[in-house]
Amino acid sequence: MVIDSHVHVGESLFGYKLTVEELLSCMKECKIDKAIISPVKPRNYHFEPENDFIANCVKEFPDKFIGFGRIDPWQKEKALEEIDRCIKTLKFKGLFLHPWEESFLVNGKLLYPVMEKAMEYNIPVMISGGHVRVSEPLQIGDIAGEFPKVNIIATSGGQINICGMALYDAENMLTENKNVYLETSGIYRQDFIENMIRKLGSFRVLYGSNAPVMDIRYEIMRATTARISDEEREDILGRSISKLVKDEE
Repeated sequence: MVIDSHVHVGESLFGYKLTVEELLSCMKECKIDKAIISPVKPRNYHFEPENDFIANCVKEFPDKFIGFGRIDPWQKEKALEEIDRCIKTLKFKGLFLHPWEESFLVNGKLLYPVMEKAMEYNIPVMISGGHVRVSEPLQIGDIAGEFPKVNIIATSGGQINICGMALYDAENMLTENKNVYLETSGIYRQDFIENMIRKLGSFRVLYGSNAPVMDIRYEIMRATTARISDEEREDILGRSISKLVKDEE
């Protein structure tokens, strides 16, 4: 089974958008069986309706979508209540956090109550990685070290700086914290993905597209063209994320 571990559905405040119909069409074209979907940043800044929208998408297409909730840590107690609702009522399998769009330090104390909630529910937390000063690889490593029982998915390989220096930090983030998983969207060096699979194991690397910011048709090739074994490819294309979110199928 092929699972895209990182997709956003809706129309973002920042201009990008993806409809359910467009996503399903692209999934069919790329032979993707399922996708983990989470909200975009809405124009009204309120995530509750967006989480409801994601839940409705999952309800309508339960064989195609797995839902992750999104919250703004700055809302503090309200954010924690929304996590409760996302897990208990909406039946989501994880959380998505965007330190850049919500303007918070991923290794700051503000996030601690959110991580404690994630630990309470035993759910993974996906973090938009690599943003300067808020979610650089070593910062993600910091929060992972503080909460070793919480599985963290670092998107974009934990870094989006193509100078190459951040790759060393990303590798350090992964080797020092066994609870951090690498998501592949936007990683510009194929050999980095291959090296991380060799060093860490294929179960620590997850295919994700970050659609609609990135193009699914392009991003899936990071997994399908990697110079790895068929067994390893099955892991990164779906088997690993399926275990991480406890998908029943």
